[in-house]
Amino acid sequence: MVYPPLWRELWIPLHGRRARASVKATLATAAGILLVVLGYFYGFGRAAIALAMAAGILYLGYSYFSAAGQVPPDVDTEDVSEEGLMYVCRMCGLELKVETATTDRAPTHCREKMELVNVASGRTPLRPV
Repeated sequence: MVYPPLWRELWIPLHGRRARASVKATLATAAGILLVVLGYFYGFGRAAIALAMAAGILYLGYSYFSAAGQVPPDVDTEDVSEEGLMYVCRMCGLELKVETATTDRAPTHCREKMELVNVASGRTPLRPV
């Protein structure tokens, strides 16, 4: 190489406020150069609007894809199949047998909370129709 590897100095991460200030200064300089070049050809008003829209689209895209890349935490489940728990909807008669539970809240059906019954006790969940 004829020139020293200057690109390495550009990629070395800076720390703290100095890094943020240098990134902001670099972005402001690039935006200023783009504004002047695009403004000369298309008009400065149009160039300013285009740069503002591009910055907004880039910000929204970056925030969307960074949020989409995060994996949600695993849910803690508990095996309750031996206890013989069952939820019953008193409005329509839907019976829901619980084998794995994540929370202790009752599910809803027909916009009402379902009633918890214990099948292991020998009691039938619904009264005869």
